[in-house]
Amino acid sequence: MKSCALTALFLALAASAPAADVSYYNDLRPVIEKSCQGCHQPASKMGGLDLTSYSAIAGGGSKGPTFTRGSADESRLVTMLTGAAEPRMPFGQPPLPEDQIDLFRNWINQGAKDDTPASAQGPQVPTEPPTYAQPPVVTAAAYSPDGKLLAVGGYREILLHKADGSKIEARLLGRSDRLHSVAFTADGKQLIAVGGTPARFGEVQVWDLASKKQIQSVMATTDTLFGGDVSPDGKRVVVGGADNSLRAVDLASGKELFKAGHHEDWVLDAVFGIDGKRIVSVGRDRAAKLANADDGAFLENVNFLRDQLYAIARHPRRDYVLIGGTDRVPYLYMMDRPRALKIADDSTLVRKFDEQEGAIHALAFSPDGSRIAAGGIAESVNIYNTESGDKIASCALPGGGAFILTFAPDGKRLLAAGFDGLLRTYDATTGKLVKEWTAVPLEEGRLRSAR
Repeated sequence: MKSCALTALFLALAASAPAADVSYYNDLRPVIEKSCQGCHQPASKMGGLDLTSYSAIAGGGSKGPTFTRGSADESRLVTMLTGAAEPRMPFGQPPLPEDQIDLFRNWINQGAKDDTPASAQGPQVPTEPPTYAQPPVVTAAAYSPDGKLLAVGGYREILLHKADGSKIEARLLGRSDRLHSVAFTADGKQLIAVGGTPARFGEVQVWDLASKKQIQSVMATTDTLFGGDVSPDGKRVVVGGADNSLRAVDLASGKELFKAGHHEDWVLDAVFGIDGKRIVSVGRDRAAKLANADDGAFLENVNFLRDQLYAIARHPRRDYVLIGGTDRVPYLYMMDRPRALKIADDSTLVRKFDEQEGAIHALAFSPDGSRIAAGGIAESVNIYNTESGDKIASCALPGGGAFILTFAPDGKRLLAAGFDGLLRTYDATTGKLVKEWTAVPLEEGRLRSAR
């Protein structure tokens, strides 16, 4: 009897004793990585929920918050593990052992603290601008609508140059190692940057130009993002991914509006149509695909499939798109055809331009749409008359490698940048070099000034 009484007392004391402190990083994270992250990670986000970091878990999913601190039994993170809410998780797998569910329950009741060490918290925004011994490859550049600024992507930063190359006005520091596009909204109030760090994350950055502050950092996938066209109303950005996806992001909230998977390989560029209701995207699967801009639903292929496509530009006044890639030829297509076809043909081809000296990586229309520029792995950038297809000028590009082409808002200058890290502006009529300068400030004694 005495032994039974002692046992009962021991069990009562054990039941009333506070649970041992649960560590998110050491106790929960290994369980989540093994049982949950296959479905709940940036590339898939089932239920809109990402479980790859504390901040993502705390952000919740499409059904709201995942937990309420101090109230485990009211938290979806627990109720879906226990089966009190449907569907039970892990979906399609055996339930977690009760002792593992207790870890989640106790962690939430103890305040759901984040004890992730700083070394494991993922990409951080640098506190000081980087220093450069040599210029990095330039893969992103854009003029502001008023033509006064030139935004250029560097290593984990955006550099805001005066458009004439005389001065760097600001350096905007961010997480992404490389940016693949930068774009100003039409009112010039915001700057949108798209890029990431390969095999780690993709990111959309939204910057307020007046304050020079970042107002959104949207992590969208486990690999880098490409493209980055802003909708005509300035409310959305469309991006492509190395996960074969096409995504649209709301700039005000940072919310992903849709993720479409109709491409079969990397999606490298995309543009909105004139009215913002449709999108054309291109990628390594050789296709230029037309999609609904509201939900990403596939409408039809625009082009005849030839070879991998790396670049696209939209005519500023018509629903025409210019595409190019590995086969070296710029093709001008209408976005619309006489009848809907879901096969790849050339019935919407307006014209093709001269074959270039190398693969095309950059295309641009002049602001009035009368000229196009094409460049890539070649030592020249060519300018053509859009209507006739005649060559107007050729811009010498020593060393080759144009990954960015953009006309100034007044149409008088063409900017080319790429492999050698230099920014070059050309007379858009004659092709004559106007100015050349280094995209980033180099260490003392290595700076190449504007000339």
